[in-house]
Amino acid sequence: MLLAVSASASASAPRTSWGRAGVPLTQYRADAVQCGRLGANADIAGEPATEAFAAAERFAERNLTMQLSDTELATEQALMVRRLRPEKRLSEVQVVMLNTTEQCLTRLGYRQFTLTRAQNRRLGRLRVGTPERHAYLHALASDPAVLEAQSVRPGVAPAARSDR
Repeated sequence: MLLAVSASASASAPRTSWGRAGVPLTQYRADAVQCGRLGANADIAGEPATEAFAAAERFAERNLTMQLSDTELATEQALMVRRLRPEKRLSEVQVVMLNTTEQCLTRLGYRQFTLTRAQNRRLGRLRVGTPERHAYLHALASDPAVLEAQSVRPGVAPAARSDR
């Protein structure tokens, strides 16, 4: 299922995932793909970050048509990067995409839960994208006892998210 990492989250912060009691593995995977696609295709056209990237592209195109020395061009590009702050802007876009994914999961009846340290350690030994990792996460995510004991309370932001 969906596990994502917060760039600012510390390595020791608790990881979270999403689960639904009793969900079959095939449905769990299908829901993950469906919601992941919705997030990946989220409409970001009106987002300030997207508009900032578009403005930077227009600025770069303008510089291509101007007669600038290499030094002037390098200075202009450095200023553009400083103003744009691409890592911050990408993070803003990722939040929109992640929120879309999480809203989809919530609509499908999933809820977020925090992995214990032991679960986190075991997950860390499984390669991302492998059937073993999917099966392990599914075992946790479909277990009513895990969801009851480890659910993230509504309105309380989890400490961190993790990788897939």
